Amino acid sequence: MTKKLRTVKASLVMGILLISVIVAFMPSASAGIIKSSSNLKLEYDASSLEENVQPLGGPRPVTVSVGYLVSGIFARQTVDFLQGRVPPMVELSVEQTPDYATAWIEPNVVSPDLSTAWSSATATLWVSFKENVPARAEVTIRVKMHARQIPGVLFEVTESTSYGDVSFTPGYLPIISVNTPTGNFKEIGPGQTAAFNIELENLGNAKTVVDFRILDIPKDWSPNIQSRVTLGAGVLGEDPKTTVQMVVQPPYGFGYHNDRETIRVEITPSYYGSPGDPSVTGLPQIETFTVQSRGFSTPGFEAGFVVFALVAIALIIKTHKRKQ
Repeated sequence: MTKKLRTVKASLVMGILLISVIVAFMPSASAGIIKSSSNLKLEYDASSLEENVQPLGGPRPVTVSVGYLVSGIFARQTVDFLQGRVPPMVELSVEQTPDYATAWIEPNVVSPDLSTAWSSATATLWVSFKENVPARAEVTIRVKMHARQIPGVLFEVTESTSYGDVSFTPGYLPIISVNTPTGNFKEIGPGQTAAFNIELENLGNAKTVVDFRILDIPKDWSPNIQSRVTLGAGVLGEDPKTTVQMVVQPPYGFGYHNDRETIRVEITPSYYGSPGDPSVTGLPQIETFTVQSRGFSTPGFEAGFVVFALVAIALIIKTHKRKQ
């Protein structure tokens, strides 16, 4: 009996010593002795972003998959021990974006399954672009993933941080400013021409082609303007401005004129890489110009008329002298 009592006491002492050693080597009550690693990855369906994101078109969503995996020598035992107790928690955030982009992710915390194989949870990344984003230049949004520590007395999954990139392609935004500093009305005499200056500025996000088309030309009037110009993009450091001149020649027949007509010009911007492509062509703008032609016209023989008048005057003077 005494021998058995001594054995029990010895076992208790050994147990206490063992527990003391374990506690002494533990960093804290929440830190496990056996540590496994958490691993993260971000995936998304690139085909869902084949269509360009239109600037000023509102936020564009894309579904992202946050993958989570536990690795290490005792990963299997760690998962078996911790599963069902504390779920993995992965915090999501968007790293700093360019000034022409806004992005956020929701929800900002996801909880994949605790497993030694990849498990995943989904979130939605939203992005929107301002008008000054360079067209068709890939913009990368970086997502930060932080897996919290999963603590335990014996087993523990360590925290980890990883990053994933999602690439968006901004669309083309056709915006031009049209100004006529010399006005839209001119009064001239027959045989003269009216010249109008048209100032253009590219406010879009790529080099832009501007096409001009004169609509419904009045009979016997001759308006003329170049058919196309190319404007640089200010967002790319190019010169976005130019001036185009339209010249209008009114009718020039014999007699008194009091002609007045309005000339309409259609101005259409489009992406310089695909001019005329409807998918990258902006809405046409219509500018109107009014010309008033007033006065007497003797087309084609003004010089002969002057000579005839001089000869007639000379004959009259000569005849008058003979009579005297």
